[in-house]
Amino acid sequence: MQRSKILIVDDEKDIRDLYCSIIDRHFDLEIYTATSLMQVKSVLESLVPDYVLLDLNLHDGEGFDLIPVLFKVNPKIKILIISAFSHCKEKQRAVELGAVGLLAKPFETSVFTEHLQMMTNASKNSFY
Repeated sequence: MQRSKILIVDDEKDIRDLYCSIIDRHFDLEIYTATSLMQVKSVLESLVPDYVLLDLNLHDGEGFDLIPVLFKVNPKIKILIISAFSHCKEKQRAVELGAVGLLAKPFETSVFTEHLQMMTNASKNSFY
């Protein structure tokens, strides 16, 4: 049986490494990473992720712009937005675009793993 795939999209190496480390310890997922909007689009030519951790502030644009692209690749994809920007307007936009959640930075490791657990068990219509 194939393991589910998670794509981590963040332009900060230390953050990507932290996410990879936590996921590797607590989940049985194939981990892929990307640093920019452009790189994600390239990665999606050969990868269909099941889950995505998506930063909103990338050096070449806004993570929100990737959500429709991700749903074209996999209509059942689960997207968790992780951002220092977690105001009402970001949450509202995340819901409207179909993300399953928004996690505010900084966060405790236990909160991160709880959100990942919810994401891997989430239905399309749930939001946390």
